[in-house]
Amino acid sequence: MSELEVTNESQVAPATVEVSAKAKADAKRQKEYEANRKALDDLCELYPEVFSPKDPKPLQIGIHAAIAEDGKLSKTRIRRALNLYVRMRKYIACLTEGAERITVGGTSTGTVTAEEALHAAGKLAEMDKRRAARRPAKAPARKPQKANTSKAKKPEAPKKRPTQTKEKKDEFEGDSDARMAAKLASLVTKRTN
Repeated sequence: MSELEVTNESQVAPATVEVSAKAKADAKRQKEYEANRKALDDLCELYPEVFSPKDPKPLQIGIHAAIAEDGKLSKTRIRRALNLYVRMRKYIACLTEGAERITVGGTSTGTVTAEEALHAAGKLAEMDKRRAARRPAKAPARKPQKANTSKAKKPEAPKKRPTQTKEKKDEFEGDSDARMAAKLASLVTKRTN
């Protein structure tokens, strides 16, 4: 083997190892999430009056012990389910000051304190910040117009754009800043439908 071949092999190997390690970590993370999701589904099925991912309610502090006393789920599955449930954005958002906390039977067992509500608000702000950082900056999407199925209306003719007269073109020929200012002014004063 030549030196060039040895050099190229040593450069490729670390990159392959990094990709492989990342793929393994992603697969492990996905497997854990699926196990947590399954445990949460079981918890929602056993206690529908308490656990609802669509409409969460603040839970009693130490509810894991009350669920473990029932003996319907293992402590590991309870931990997995609660880990996922209490980190959901909707759950954190429901932790407002004075909100009633509920226990396994669905009964009220206290309220969310101001300190807990403030902590939850901080977590929501962090979540929103992370989501905004992950989301690529893009222009706001236009809503698609609904197709008109009514046969009573006539289709509208396409609107014609006003054409610039030769005088206006000549007026701004050399001055691009003035032309841009005039365009912006026309857009601002333009009527919208």
